[in-house]
Amino acid sequence: MMTDVIIVGAGTGGLSVARELSKNDNVNITIIEKGPLCEAKDSYKFYEPWDKSEYELIRTTVTGGSSLVIAGNFVPALVDELKEYDIDIKPQLEQLKEEIGITTMPDSHMKPMNRLLKKSAKELGLDLKPMPKGINPDKCKQCGLCAWGCPYDAKWSSLSDLKVAQDNGVTLITNEGVLKISASEGKVTGVITDKGNTYNADVVVIAAGGLVTPKLLRTVGINAGESLGVDPFVTIGGYYKNARQDHGIQMNQYIKLPHIVISPHTSQYLLPKIQETHPDATVDDILSFMVKVPDKTTGHVHMEEVHKELETTDASLIARGCGIASAILVKAGVDIKSISSTHVRGAHLVASAPIGDIVDSNLETEIDNLYVGDGCVLPESPGLPPIYTILALSRRLGQYLAERL
Repeated sequence: MMTDVIIVGAGTGGLSVARELSKNDNVNITIIEKGPLCEAKDSYKFYEPWDKSEYELIRTTVTGGSSLVIAGNFVPALVDELKEYDIDIKPQLEQLKEEIGITTMPDSHMKPMNRLLKKSAKELGLDLKPMPKGINPDKCKQCGLCAWGCPYDAKWSSLSDLKVAQDNGVTLITNEGVLKISASEGKVTGVITDKGNTYNADVVVIAAGGLVTPKLLRTVGINAGESLGVDPFVTIGGYYKNARQDHGIQMNQYIKLPHIVISPHTSQYLLPKIQETHPDATVDDILSFMVKVPDKTTGHVHMEEVHKELETTDASLIARGCGIASAILVKAGVDIKSISSTHVRGAHLVASAPIGDIVDSNLETEIDNLYVGDGCVLPESPGLPPIYTILALSRRLGQYLAERL
């Protein structure tokens, strides 16, 4: 007998679960996605920032989710922390490394500014090392559009998981948002959407993202959303004539310090501030770093409210990181008078339905056959790009369900 499975959200986690679970011929899978399906190069059109708090919280509502608009960084995070919950993701990390082709970029993809920053960091006793990437160097044109949606399909995205899932018979429904989960006698029965449709299911996997998944769980009485982590970051930089950093691979290198990550990254938000000292400056004249820290998961996501504040300790870490980044930039030749930073933004919306609280080690909730398959399950903010870990966890969930059902 076929088992009907609904996956809510066609982002990184949802499509990863679908890819693995679809290998089971006895499962009928339907994915319901609020956003559209588009080509990777158009994914920047579907940014949906949440700016009703101290942070601007960054997310996308589109098939493929954040995988389309990230820099393609694949660094393992929280591997040891997850072992405390009897979760070992090392097999899935190895699987993904081979599957995606995770590697550092060759020297041919290292721009002169990358070399200058590495040299300047080394002179200050800092190690700016290559970032592991899910990018095919043979396809990469170094256009700098990683976070806008790769126009050359050089960067891995979850659309490749979608293709495998659809080849295995998975149905994708787009432009339809799930509003409510249905359950009876402690067991999930399906979902109801914003188009008035009811979809019945034996198993439901919620993977709708950090601000939506907890709200859906609350519709069946699960008290999710009492925590929220966002990895706050700023971009700090200044004037360096013809730096052309924006024409290279973003975040191609990084410095890992305790509770701080510093990585070369260009932001157009810096340009108006740089033009105050250098009126003729263009985006090509920006040399800058992203400074990112792991925050405390002290926010919350309720049905009608998202609340997140920048705590003093997190602000202090960002300030320390900015000081270190500024020292490297000045050593590299950036005009010190031009250095400024962006406003604080929050990426990686995680930990709003954490393992050990809302889900167990198999990512199942207190409602039978109701699972969570996205970054909400992370127990804390990683302070590193979490996609590698989220993919490993959701691959693990898909494999678990494929074997169980």
